[in-house]
Amino acid sequence: MIKEDKSLTPCEVFEGSAWEAGILTSVLKDNEIETYMTQAYSLPWNTLPVKGAAAKVFVALNDLEQAKAIVDEFYTNMKKENTNNSPE
Repeated sequence: MIKEDKSLTPCEVFEGSAWEAGILTSVLKDNEIETYMTQAYSLPWNTLPVKGAAAKVFVALNDLEQAKAIVDEFYTNMKKENTNNSPE
């Protein structure tokens, strides 16, 4: 019988656009956190104009707390960037 290692259970830490997920994945990897990213393509690319495909980023359970702190900082920086670039 194979014993499961629950510390490697994948946990979702982010859902958003594919480019945001790609940037976050890079930041997590720079912090030595292994990631797994999925993208959802439900429509052919030429049927409707869309902003981008939805993507999810997963990390192992044993990296979850460190990853959450990085994701929280990522969201904070995104909000600041959006506030600074908004038209007045």
